[in-house]
Amino acid sequence: MELPAEPFQRLMATAEGGSGLVSLAAFACRLANRDAPIKLVELIADPASLFPALQLGLPDGAETHAAMIRRAELDLRDAATALALERREPDVQLLDLPVLHTNAPVAVAHAADSFDADLVVLAAHHPGQRWACRLDPEEIAYATRRTLLYVPSQLLALDEPPLARALIAVDGSASAYAALQLAVGCVPAEVELRVIYVVERTLHVGGQGLTHLFEDDRASTLARAEALVASCGSRVSIAALATYDELDDIASTILREARGWGADLLVIGLQGRRMRTQALPGSVASHALRDALCPVLVAAPAKRATDQAMATCASHSAGGGGETSVRSYSGPRKRRATRAFGSAPR
Repeated sequence: MELPAEPFQRLMATAEGGSGLVSLAAFACRLANRDAPIKLVELIADPASLFPALQLGLPDGAETHAAMIRRAELDLRDAATALALERREPDVQLLDLPVLHTNAPVAVAHAADSFDADLVVLAAHHPGQRWACRLDPEEIAYATRRTLLYVPSQLLALDEPPLARALIAVDGSASAYAALQLAVGCVPAEVELRVIYVVERTLHVGGQGLTHLFEDDRASTLARAEALVASCGSRVSIAALATYDELDDIASTILREARGWGADLLVIGLQGRRMRTQALPGSVASHALRDALCPVLVAAPAKRATDQAMATCASHSAGGGGETSVRSYSGPRKRRATRAFGSAPR
């Protein structure tokens, strides 16, 4: 029997502008083991790239840079103190990009590698609203090649973003199934799950035989997904959806479903089966990271996920659209110890 993935073991969190780190870490900890180590990362960009007026000789660039460093150190200290009150002792790291002579995605990837994080947690503003040190979730996903949890920055205005419903998109690819395993294994037991498979109507132009091929793939994919979630007793609904017309696409359909169903978390694979170039995120993942209004959990590529699982095992050994069909059911899903802190589980 195929088993779900385990909750995350090591978290690394960074937020655009440094604000909201405590809420970001609290939200991510709901998907992790209770004692999972946490690393908080703050990035400092070149002041001249943020404030072009500095190039005109207005405030001195060196003084501005020093002030940014002091503010970042204060943010990290405050966040670490707040987490310590919740019996967390996070590591902290300040990445000064001008000194490192690199960009944010590469610096974050190196920090994740050095910490051996199995979940990179990122808060950023939507495109066009970026400020401070620009963090692009698409670029971070590509650079780290690790499972990424992206949280829109505006959600951190809450004490802690809600997590009552999780939507998982599957398409028959290994990456999508890894995302489903990830969701079933790490999402808290009280969260309602919904698994969807989206059919692109424009692909049904090859005659009846091709239509049957897509229908068979949809049926087998959803049956496999149902078997996995049923083995865990999860409260879940499963649905097959379709794009509206030739102007619609799979990513837009998934995001509409997430908004219409009221999802608090969207779970997808980094690359679907239609993505052949392994160097780039798939179009659905890219679209979701750009436009989703809720947090997005993007499963690591299959090879990266396998490598992380092997490393974890070695460590443990050393230490000892239209909806065409819907099926709903619920069961006594096995409950894990509550991983949230700062609030009681719902």
